[in-house]
Amino acid sequence: MSLPALKDLFARHRARATGLWRLGQELNRTVFLENGDIVFAASTHPLDRLTHLLVERGKITQAQLDYAMASLNPAMSIGKNLIEMGFITQRDLLDVARAQVERVVWASMANTDQTPVFDEKDLDATTVRLPFDTAAMLLSGVLNLVDRERVLEELGPLNQVVVLEGRRHQELSLPPDLAKLPSMLDGSRTLMELSRETAVEPFRLGAFVLFLREMGWARLHELPPLDRRALELALEPPEPTQTTPALPEPAPAPQPSLFAEIQASQHPTTNLEHLSEALDQLGPEDELEDPFPPAPEPQDLPFTPSEPALPIHHDHHEAEGSTEPLDPAPAPSPAPPGEAKLPRLALALVAALALAAGSWAGISWLRRHRSSAPSPKAPEATPLIKPSPKPVVAVQPPPPQPAPEPEKKPEPETRPEVKPIAEPAKAAPPASKPEPPKSEPPAAPSRGERLQAIVQGDMKRALAQGAAQRKAIQGRWTLRLEIACQANTIQHAAELLKAQDPDLFLVPMAMRDGRTCYQIFFGSYGSEAAAKAAAKKLPSPFLAEGNRPKPFRAAQIPDRQ
Repeated sequence: MSLPALKDLFARHRARATGLWRLGQELNRTVFLENGDIVFAASTHPLDRLTHLLVERGKITQAQLDYAMASLNPAMSIGKNLIEMGFITQRDLLDVARAQVERVVWASMANTDQTPVFDEKDLDATTVRLPFDTAAMLLSGVLNLVDRERVLEELGPLNQVVVLEGRRHQELSLPPDLAKLPSMLDGSRTLMELSRETAVEPFRLGAFVLFLREMGWARLHELPPLDRRALELALEPPEPTQTTPALPEPAPAPQPSLFAEIQASQHPTTNLEHLSEALDQLGPEDELEDPFPPAPEPQDLPFTPSEPALPIHHDHHEAEGSTEPLDPAPAPSPAPPGEAKLPRLALALVAALALAAGSWAGISWLRRHRSSAPSPKAPEATPLIKPSPKPVVAVQPPPPQPAPEPEKKPEPETRPEVKPIAEPAKAAPPASKPEPPKSEPPAAPSRGERLQAIVQGDMKRALAQGAAQRKAIQGRWTLRLEIACQANTIQHAAELLKAQDPDLFLVPMAMRDGRTCYQIFFGSYGSEAAAKAAAKKLPSPFLAEGNRPKPFRAAQIPDRQ
């Protein structure tokens, strides 16, 4: 337990106990409790006595006190004697008595070595009872604690959250820097976050939270470190999703015109190679003539089967624009005898026109094709009307591949003549440069330089100088004055020792709550005894109750709490 007296005194207050709370044996301090409230206190320590406080607060002088002590009336207390002599007033005596009780209580709360004893009993009627706000007195005592290590050890890590219980804290009159804290103690912020948001020093904030916890007005819960940004993003309302616009409908496929369909259906299906050879033998005057004679008029005779038509050879490729191969026209069914001439004549005329149109389209297409791409030399032509026994497919031989040219060796590029320059370094390896002589490591900075860095608040430079000084005095002893987490605390310690040209240096320390604080070391000594002797000569603020300058061997200085 870090602060046993403080915790026991708070426990008696919460339990509404009545009796005498005593701390110490020969030199002791006694607190009078009634229903958990402090009503009076007494002490045998010289600095807690009423006469010392009267002189300390300037109510009387030391000469007046000596005179009063020499002429005391044994039937009256020292306070009444001073009032009778006219040195103080009744009001002065009451103010100093209240200050004496507060000093006794605060000194008892800061004690870390002794265990208190409680004698539970009713107070005598003769016991002086002064009106006190016990909660306010205990809060002042906790805020006046100077032993940072003990307070933080008692409080625990600073990543805890605080949740208030009840409304009794509203009856308390808080200092201005702490007045806005109760409204923020809703369990949503850790102690470190509260310190940053309210600009309250973490130690002072921790002392206030320790008071709330010991009074039973708040609970502390330790939480793992949280990613506040991730939590805020998770709590934000989701943004409305933007729907992508509908994809444009594909453009409709172009519908072929009626004329294109007619041309596609009339694509020639005759052996194109034979037709091309026949056209090569035609002259310009032949192109104007009708290549097909008019069909003879049918005679009015009984129907007889006509001659078989010339075989039409289908191309193996489908006609352009068609999805099915063209089938040969079916043979007309024999008409019954006696049918009129007009239907037969019309059918023959339509068939002749269709055949003529198809042939003419094929001839035009071949002419255009021949003009755009020359066809390879064909064998001897055959007569157009001579039917071939089997379908012959025109196969266009592949164009002859040019013979591969022999590889030419790349000719060296001709460059303009340039003046010769020095050969590159790889032609002749450079002589290795002599290594510069290794410089000796720099000596540890002087005490004046270290003091200047600390006073100026340059923590980065001060820590580097402290590391060098720590290395320079590895086998020696030094004194740790205190552990500070704020730069102004370190600068204040340096200012107190500035007149002595102090041998100060800083060493970082990782605290249990994740912070990095600074250990302030003083001097370099040959033994532990010499370090302890030097500690007794430090200024009084370093020797006040709660401060403990501690000797360390330089090689054994801790880096973590």
